[in-house]
Amino acid sequence: MACKVERVCERRGLPTLTERLAERRTETDASLRALERFFNREVLAAAMRAAGMELLEDEAANVYRLLTDEDVSHAARTEARDRLTRAGVDVDAVEQDFVTYGTIRTHLRECAGIETGRASTVDAAAVRDTVFKLVGRTEAVTERELARLADREDFDAGDLTVSLTARVACETCGEEYGLRRLLERGGCGCGESQT
Repeated sequence: MACKVERVCERRGLPTLTERLAERRTETDASLRALERFFNREVLAAAMRAAGMELLEDEAANVYRLLTDEDVSHAARTEARDRLTRAGVDVDAVEQDFVTYGTIRTHLRECAGIETGRASTVDAAAVRDTVFKLVGRTEAVTERELARLADREDFDAGDLTVSLTARVACETCGEEYGLRRLLERGGCGCGESQT
């Protein structure tokens, strides 16, 4: 019995998509989440083409973002769904065909024989990038929510800008640092006190 990835590919007329998934994993080391997005965008694009929609470059990727991204407003998501429905796309059926990264992992391991584990390569630059992306996102979400609150009559504020700082305290040596400084110096004061 075929897995969900294979069933969807067959139903949507995407005979080479499983090969392209495997190729992206083995040749570019694409993450499972990136493969999930790639697969789902291809499924959406196939449904849009089947309904007779002409797709501009990256249009399916943008529509997929409108349908699935947490940061998209309810109005924008509804507008995207309505546009697809008017064009003849069964949006609910397409969304039923979307897969998770876990489904991609299962397909790669069990159907394609591809190892999906990754060696952990953590370094200061990777930690910095990950944390500061999260901090930036938190700042943006906070600014957006404050702007929404400022639209109410019971909250009086001008044009607010949010700035968050990541601070790290070591419970062993008692030192406290900004995250950037901690990463630049290669750790806290624990190593210095042992020399």
